Amino acid sequence: MKNRKLEHPKPIDSTVYPRFSQVATFMRLPLITDPNELDIAIVGIPFDGGISWRSGTRMGPREIRAYSSSVRPYNSILQVSPFEKYRVADYGDLSVNPFSIEDTVQRIEAGIDKLLEADVIPVSVGGDHSITYPILRAIGKKHGTVALVQIDSHPDTHDSHMGCKVTNASALRRGVEERIIDPKKVIQIGIHGTIFHADDLKFGKEQGFRTITAEEFMALGIEKVKKEIHQIVGSSKCYFTFDIDGLDPSCAPGTAAPEIGGLTSLHGLQIIRSLAGLKLVGADLCEVSPPCDCNNITSIVAAQLLFEMLCVI
Repeated sequence: MKNRKLEHPKPIDSTVYPRFSQVATFMRLPLITDPNELDIAIVGIPFDGGISWRSGTRMGPREIRAYSSSVRPYNSILQVSPFEKYRVADYGDLSVNPFSIEDTVQRIEAGIDKLLEADVIPVSVGGDHSITYPILRAIGKKHGTVALVQIDSHPDTHDSHMGCKVTNASALRRGVEERIIDPKKVIQIGIHGTIFHADDLKFGKEQGFRTITAEEFMALGIEKVKKEIHQIVGSSKCYFTFDIDGLDPSCAPGTAAPEIGGLTSLHGLQIIRSLAGLKLVGADLCEVSPPCDCNNITSIVAAQLLFEMLCVI
């Protein structure tokens, strides 16, 4: 991190949670759009043009902002306050084009480029999982080939969908093809649910991904999985991506493609916490779809997970 002689922005201090109408930023942090003033930027990317099923994830950043107002600033398990450690702020939303995936890819890549040029770590909030691809393109230019940890119900290694090469199901494949991701240092956790074809997981297996299904995770337990993560990633720079549908619909119903038999919210917390000590150069949380949600459960869960992600950087 840069040694910036600037006061750390703090969440609004309140013993009573402010009304949502008074809070329009992640975790009540200030809105700062100058990368030179930041170490970590929380970036909204309200795009869902890469999804083929239930739309609505473009509303994710807005709702997660609202419900993140209840997140407290200190993590008692990891014993850290990210707002004391780093200069963290809401960077606002990147501009996207809801009518063009191709144009949106360019816009997201350029927006993340700007942050990385200032040595800021981007923590992005989607939006559908297609946003990970342009983020990875920017990450690759800055950091070269990286390791990757993914929580998801789907492998996201499809070559194309309905003739489109950039979708919410293709980010990892594009990242491997463009040599942004080291396939021998990819660990996928929580994969579960139905698939389109028998060989949908073939690409990852051939490339050397370590894929831990939700059922295998339950059998192994967090300590064994944590050990594997650190063995696979090692000292490499690492990107972390969390698709909320990796959680069971009972924990996160508001998502585009819910799959039963997933991880619990506690498992999500445990996996994120297990990343402490890795060289994380960026992260994202995707696929929260407020129109599909129930009592805002998924937005509340996502806001808590987002805070945990800040705590392990």
